[in-house]
Parts: sequence; structure tokens; C-alpha cells
Amino acid sequence: MKFCFFGTYTVGAGYPVNRVLQTGLSRAGHRVDVCRAEAWGPFVHRALATRNPLRLLTLGLRLVRAWLALWRQFRGLPQAPDWIIVGYPGFLDAHLARWLAQGKPVALVSFISLYDTLVSDRERVRTGGWLAGLLRRLDRSAFLAADTVLVDTHEQARYYSELFSLEPDRFQRSLVGEDDGDFPFHPPEARGEEPLRVLFFGTYVPLHGIQAIIDAAGELRDEQDIQFCFIGNGQMYPQLRERARQLDLQCEFISHWVAPHDLVSHIQAAHVCLGIFGTTAKAARVIPYKVYDAAAVGRAIITRDSPAIREIFTDGVSALLCSAGDGAGLADALRSLRDDDELRLSLALEGHEVYRRHGCPAAVGGALAQILEQRSHTTAGNP
Repeated sequence: MKFCFFGTYTVGAGYPVNRVLQTGLSRAGHRVDVCRAEAWGPFVHRALATRNPLRLLTLGLRLVRAWLALWRQFRGLPQAPDWIIVGYPGFLDAHLARWLAQGKPVALVSFISLYDTLVSDRERVRTGGWLAGLLRRLDRSAFLAADTVLVDTHEQARYYSELFSLEPDRFQRSLVGEDDGDFPFHPPEARGEEPLRVLFFGTYVPLHGIQAIIDAAGELRDEQDIQFCFIGNGQMYPQLRERARQLDLQCEFISHWVAPHDLVSHIQAAHVCLGIFGTTAKAARVIPYKVYDAAAVGRAIITRDSPAIREIFTDGVSALLCSAGDGAGLADALRSLRDDDELRLSLALEGHEVYRRHGCPAAVGGALAQILEQRSHTTAGNP
């Protein structure tokens, strides 16, 4: 098949989904032409959340210039694609792709929605306000412009269908995965006499459930054979540091941006990587990047139990799953891996096998190509 990966989508280190899809489709033997123009900068969420009029105007001008470049690039393609895939974020690009498609089907990569992220999950925008309404309309119009909307889990597909009153089969699961070139496998080793090293990395948004992780660290503070390292910064980082100070926790905190190659080194040095533990509705619908990162490298994973995580992981086999927001339960899970090194090693290897079957670029790209080939028989550019 022939694909055109299209838009002002990000290629920043924090958003691997576009790179994984492009690489995966190519590895699966398909042709991938690229039409891309820069507009958002390295941190998409900051640009999307800004309310500064000058910044919004600047962003608008960058988008217009980028769309002119996309138009020229698309017209210069040597062959018409079977599918146009609009990369993330493509909330506005989807409309340009629909206009250029001339009957060819359009797929939109949308593993988040603006409304769900900024209003429901992070509570950056007031529910019921004009901006919340605008975000909801932007989401829905983008979904309507595409023939197929790619989301990261079946749970997310069901939620979007209900939230935006759209037919369920418009949404198709395409796992976000991770690039095994950036996060290569590093076989786990027996721990021996050294402390169990526990790693969390992220941007400290509500779905991460950082309170549960700090509660677990508090439960374990007198157990010197379990050590915590926290990497990242973000919305709830100040609360994390304050709570750690109150509990007198002796944890390692790395608050600056850590590039992927350095993050890999931290993952390799860890015995256990933590996923998410939030109690928000969104936390039950996603499989976060950090889980794929740990599975790619080959480290034991502990994360919250949810319908989404069980789509590909099995409790006690490829990951340990805890109740949402349960710091005591997380502490008990960490004790079990401290006391049973064979279980830790087994979880790490089985988790990596899950990644190989579902989350590496070849698996993600192959699965997406099958979905779109099937959709080609029922889609004729009529959203």
C-alpha cells in the first residue's frame, strides 16, 4: 500500500507515536511518503494550552505558512496515496487533508482529544465555558473530517464515540508503542545484594497518580533496600516535592528535561519501572508511553489496573497491576519484587515479549496497515 504521512505533526522526543507509525509502516513493506511542515515547536501541549493573544496570533501565522508548504508538497507527490495519515496533532490539519484528498481516505492520529485532556483530565479549562465548548467542537470537527480516527486503546475508542456522538466504527485502535531504535532491549540481570531501584519518569499530570507513588515511598521509607528515583517536572511536581519533604523521604529527584538516550540509561539502571496510578477516568483508558518504554528496554513494570492495560498486559505475568490511587498496594507490590527476584526477571522478559508482539514499530505498523486495508473496502472518502 501507499501512504502519505501528512501535516504539521510533531517529531519531538516526547511524542514518539508519529515516528513509530512511519517506521512501522515502512518496516511492514509499505511505501510512506512524507508531507510535513513545522508549526508547533517541540512541546505541543504548551502551544495548545496557551491563551496569550500574541502567541496565538504567531501560531496562527505559522500554521498558514505551514499549510501552504503542505499543499505544495502534496501536489508534488510522485504517486497518489491509498491513504492520507494525518499525524498528531492534526486537529486542524485533518480539514486540509480532506480538501486535498480528492476521494482518497483520510486517517487521523488522535490518541488524545483536546477537550478530554485540557477540560476533563488536567482541569486547565473550566467545564461549561466558551473555551471548553470550542475545544469540543474542534475535536468533533476533526474526527468528522477523517474517515478513520486512530486511538490508542479500545477503551478510548468507546469513550470518544460516546463523548462526541459519533459512530463507533469511525474509531480504530492503533497502539502508540515505542521505537526500539531509541529504546533498545537490555536484558535484565539478577539483583544480588544491591537495593531494588525503582524508577518513575513523567510530566506529573493528574493521570500519573503521583500521590500514590509518594504514599508508597512513605510506607517504605524505613526499608533501605528499596530506593526511588523520580525524573521529570510538570503540573503536580511541586506537590510531590512538598509531600516528600514532609515525609522526610530520601529519594533521588531529577527535575530537568532528560533526553531519550539518557532516559534509556536510567531505565537500564532500574530494576522496576512505575507506570500510572491515577484515579481519573482517562487513567483507566490509556496505556502510557512510560509502560512501552520500560517494556521495550526489558524492565519489570508496576502500574494501575484498568481495562486499557489488560488489553495487552496480564497481571502477574507481564506486569504487576495495582488498584488506582493505592499507595499501600503499590508498596506491597514493590516488596514482592524485592523478595522474589525470579518473579521480577520473569515479569521483565514477559513484558518485553508483549512489546515485541504489540508495541514495536513493526507490530504497530503491520497492525495499522491491516486495519486500513480492510477499511479501504468500505471507505471512499465520505466521512
